[in-house]
Amino acid sequence: MSEDAPWNTYIRSICGFSNGVSPDRMSAKDYLAYDAACSYRNWRVPSGMGTLISRSLPSHSAVSLSTPVTAIAEDPQGLRIATAKGDIRARTAILTVSTKVLAGDAIRLPNDLDPWLDAASHLPLGQNEKLFLLANDPLFVSETHLFADPANPLACDFYIRPFGRPVIECYLGGDSARVMSEDGLVAAFTLAMDQLADLFGNGVRSKLKPLANSNWSRLDRIGGAYSSALPGRSGARSLLAKSWKERLFFAGEATNPDDYATAHGAHASGARAANEAIAALARHRDVAA
Repeated sequence: MSEDAPWNTYIRSICGFSNGVSPDRMSAKDYLAYDAACSYRNWRVPSGMGTLISRSLPSHSAVSLSTPVTAIAEDPQGLRIATAKGDIRARTAILTVSTKVLAGDAIRLPNDLDPWLDAASHLPLGQNEKLFLLANDPLFVSETHLFADPANPLACDFYIRPFGRPVIECYLGGDSARVMSEDGLVAAFTLAMDQLADLFGNGVRSKLKPLANSNWSRLDRIGGAYSSALPGRSGARSLLAKSWKERLFFAGEATNPDDYATAHGAHASGARAANEAIAALARHRDVAA
């Protein structure tokens, strides 16, 4: 494809929305695996995905929030997990942190986990963010999907009044998401409102009000959106999904070979890791007996 082909900017924007990176930073094999497995039936949930997932947990589940893990070490009985609230000892554990956190130094890990950390470094997080604007005006038709000027490398994607609610959801991906991480929240909202003014007319500005936003790239314990394999590195997902000494198991969207970047892909990886851990514990009991 010619460097000045008219659709290059549009393709770059679509890659930014789907993977959070530009085309030269993504594995074609990885993308095709996702495309082949995707049903495109990504239904929205009125109460939000977070509420759906949290309500699916058994009522007796012990959940501890604001308890960051700082180190995981091998222990004679399994693992010693250091947290801000003290050490936890466990025979097995499932690690689900983002690839940015795993490849970084936020959690100290045994040296022989270097291959897993290397795999995580080949699955960097892309940049995607969402902005929400209050938009309670008949001008905005419910359940309308709009895309800004495809010739603009900073084009945003808009979902108008989801479920009839008086908001506009603005999706930023790749280049447009970097506006927030590099220039700040005000610049990101200005970008979105400028593009809505291009679509609806300048008078629309008085009908919009910044409401809420994500900020995934600036959260230390996340560091971006979902993972995107670098060119030639799609196999890193399978390596990252392998267990370590049948003590530490890995889950999260980045470990799913074809449903990465999705909540259902992360859920499936968690079920896979849990089944692996249960099987390992059963084997250890049999040996001990």
